[in-house]
Amino acid sequence: MRSQAKRAAVTFCVLFTATMGIWSLAGLAFAGPEPGICYSLTILLACALLAALQSLWFSGAPIRRLAYPARVLGFGATALPALILCAWLGAWFPMDDAGPWVSFCVIYLVALAGASAGYALHYRRVAGGYDAALARYREERGEEASAPPR
Repeated sequence: MRSQAKRAAVTFCVLFTATMGIWSLAGLAFAGPEPGICYSLTILLACALLAALQSLWFSGAPIRRLAYPARVLGFGATALPALILCAWLGAWFPMDDAGPWVSFCVIYLVALAGASAGYALHYRRVAGGYDAALARYREERGEEASAPPR
């Protein structure tokens, strides 16, 4: 049942993304560069760029043997300019006011730091559980190895 729900969610996401892309392009062709259409297209572009950057930094295929903090730093350093480009193309913020742009960058950096810290805490808890289980296993194996054979 869980795999069916996962497949349904993935299918929904793919269909939604394709539909939004097609209808946004159709709207652009028929109505011109209206703000809502530009927002939609640049958000889709941002999602595509972030997915590509996530694949680049976290899949391990193109970049091998890189510590997780370096991957997060690389992703963060490349994702922010990609988002700024999309925000500029889509006119997400007023061009003559630096305040929203600075706020956007600060919110991005705080969210990235929070997500990274949350993942690090989760990883430590999970890895600590694995380490404790391995220690128990080794302790049990050590006791069995020193016991006389039956």
